[in-house]
Amino acid sequence: MNRHLVITLVGADRPGIVERLAQTVVEHEGTWEESRMANLGGQFAGILRIRLHEAKLPALSEALQAMEGLQVSIAPAGEDEPVEKLYCLNLLGQDRPGIVHRVSAALARAGASVDDMETEVLDASMSGEKLFKARIALRLPDEDAVEALRQRLEAIADELIVDIELD
Repeated sequence: MNRHLVITLVGADRPGIVERLAQTVVEHEGTWEESRMANLGGQFAGILRIRLHEAKLPALSEALQAMEGLQVSIAPAGEDEPVEKLYCLNLLGQDRPGIVHRVSAALARAGASVDDMETEVLDASMSGEKLFKARIALRLPDEDAVEALRQRLEAIADELIVDIELD
């Protein structure tokens, strides 16, 4: 029987990590289904979901744990999520401590599930100040949650003087 697994990897970035990972999955007859990979501060961070026959799991696990210089974690993937409407939250404003905390708290209170989140700090072109930018793909359980989240985000935007859009 096939199983879905989520594999996370972290380690010093260097050429060939993804190729070596892909080779290991293929050698154990796994199927690469989805992934997110990034270089953050010189560290490689990756997460992927694969499909694999359960009989191949022990050998794959051993091969992944043997990948030098990487911390590897393997977990069974959860059930497919219920179909909910996907929303995109975009935020842009002057960088300051606590932005992620405030927004993530509002998301949690609204019952949102984060599918994907990207953040970065940029130099403002005219002023040279630091700008914080975030893009968050999220799911909400119902229309009441959407309205509640909109209200919370408006309050945060006013308080932090940032632009927040929820589409």
